[in-house]
Amino acid sequence: MEIELKEKTFEKYFGHELARLTKITFSPDQCDEALLGFDEAFFMPVDWFLRFGPYMRHRRRQRLTGVEIEQFNKHGKTVASHMPSFKLNLFVQFKRPTFLKSRGAKEWSDWNQSYYRYETMAHQQEALERIDAQSFGRAATIYASPAFWQAADLWEHVRNEAVVEYSNIASVGKLKDHEHYSYIAPGYFGKGHSETVDIKSDPLGQIIGTGFERNEPLLLNEHLKKTAFAIIQATSGSDIVTPVFQQVQTAMGFENLNPNSLYDAIAIIGIFSEAFGVRYYAMG
Repeated sequence: MEIELKEKTFEKYFGHELARLTKITFSPDQCDEALLGFDEAFFMPVDWFLRFGPYMRHRRRQRLTGVEIEQFNKHGKTVASHMPSFKLNLFVQFKRPTFLKSRGAKEWSDWNQSYYRYETMAHQQEALERIDAQSFGRAATIYASPAFWQAADLWEHVRNEAVVEYSNIASVGKLKDHEHYSYIAPGYFGKGHSETVDIKSDPLGQIIGTGFERNEPLLLNEHLKKTAFAIIQATSGSDIVTPVFQQVQTAMGFENLNPNSLYDAIAIIGIFSEAFGVRYYAMG
């Protein structure tokens, strides 16, 4: 059966709680056209983006105002120098599972009770695997999905700040070559399919803590540029990933992207997020 909550709603409140697990979190996205394409920017200098963002929209007209890219990069470096440093990239693929209650369900014999299941998409899976490999330990890639199916449960968890607690987390690397993933409870345990394999992922707190311990701190502008470079590398030379990234890049009107430019780096992250339905969080 279909669960009652929307993926985007779950994603929103999961992200809000995720931001509380760290000192500072930055999550650029193309969803919000109001200011520079940022949907959520936790504990960030929003006033700066309002003043300098090239993509400010006024009224209903498609009129854009702001500063030149060179000025944006210069101001971005200045602002970053007054902010805490960043150590980790978290790429989250949110999933809206199906809740299966029938004994005739394909994986029923693996659980012998009602369970949740979602499908992994080949282009998303490969993109996340490649970004993990190109980030040299500065990135963690996970799937996140609710272990509840009623809307009333979501709002109770929102009220109690327990959305993350009642979610199931699966490491992307653990689902390599699996087309489906199933689980029965919150936490980090599930099964990969079609050939059933038990999957045990690392707890989210451990993933974040390990990333913070092993990575050098970088100013936000350098952290984002390093991330953009990894994305360019990860989306090059793949029969599955490259065409998807390039299609979205063209559709959004970007041509020659330079990851050494802060402006372009943010655009690259946004394109990747849109192309593969992934949510990006810079954490410090």
